[in-house]
Amino acid sequence: MPGENASTNTGSQKKKRPMGLKARAAKKHKTADDQPTEDGAQVVNDFGDENTATIMLKNDGKDASEIDELEGIFDGALEALSGDDPERATTLLRGTIHECDRILRVHDEQNQKESLEARFYYIYGMALFSISELAEPEDKHGYLVLAKDRLVQAEEIMGDELRWKVLEGIAKVQLELNAGVDQDDDQSIKNMTDSLDKALDALPKDLHEQLVAESLAIFDLVLSLVDSRRLSESASFSLLGWTENTLAKLPDASSNADIKTAHGRCKWIFSSILLEQQDEETGEVPRKNELLESLKAAINCLKGIDSVDALLLHGEAALNLGNIVDDEKCQEEYYAEAVGIFKQVQDKGELPEQFVQFLEDFENDDEEDGSDQDDEEDEAAE
Repeated sequence: MPGENASTNTGSQKKKRPMGLKARAAKKHKTADDQPTEDGAQVVNDFGDENTATIMLKNDGKDASEIDELEGIFDGALEALSGDDPERATTLLRGTIHECDRILRVHDEQNQKESLEARFYYIYGMALFSISELAEPEDKHGYLVLAKDRLVQAEEIMGDELRWKVLEGIAKVQLELNAGVDQDDDQSIKNMTDSLDKALDALPKDLHEQLVAESLAIFDLVLSLVDSRRLSESASFSLLGWTENTLAKLPDASSNADIKTAHGRCKWIFSSILLEQQDEETGEVPRKNELLESLKAAINCLKGIDSVDALLLHGEAALNLGNIVDDEKCQEEYYAEAVGIFKQVQDKGELPEQFVQFLEDFENDDEEDGSDQDDEEDEAAE
């Protein structure tokens, strides 16, 4: 388990039909050796014991504090994470945590009465949270507990400038902590939704654009967790319900394409959880009527939105409706709708392989049906 002085979508179960979005873009890989971060800070990739990294903080004549330079290292780690460079990210995160330990130790040894600023505890907590995402499963919980402790310290002394970031961080940690416990416990679910509500309440209500953007980022986090299947079914459904209810309260919820896409994603994830319980022999699915309504609701949310994510969700919902409806005419209509949607994505050059195969199979079936019909007409003419 990590110590305070340490120098930080689903299993392989085979599915009968498409069940989710695949990654659609490969990101460039960055080198991890001796690269500068912001404010002149530099991290050397020096894994002497595979647990520490050497940190060199360089002021270069700038009026930057230790915390400014610490923030520079952490920002570099976040950049490496977004750039899909886990080795560099791990180096920078370990360096951030190592330097936080040092600053805190010096502060305590000098018996300074004033607390370190909230920004320090925020960086410390989020570095621990970020490295928990890269850690071995047996170490993850320890990092998360320490991360929450540091973020709570930031919360106790934070000003308005950091309020949203700190509370968002606590919400992220709380979600991950509760993903590893018995989520059928009502208190566990309440802990998650309470921390999410507290974070969203900290957003400025008069800045609608920021309110919507930051709220959607939180919803994306929640939906990604539910879609990972790391929660129990009841906890998943509770969080999906919370997300839908909260989305509906956002400004322009009925017309904003991003909000409608998030609504559609909620409906699709709910549907996909039920679809995964389909009986392989009989084809029966649980709560079929509820499932049909959910898939139709997803399509209604996503119609007319031409982003790739919305189109793929729309196509998946139509495809699965075609798979489970009993009426053959309706079945063909939903398949045709799915084909039309997937072709739009294909024109954008971003159709996942699983759906390329569906299009090819569908078109081959059409050709065979047409050939059979021609043969029948020829036989009738003779």
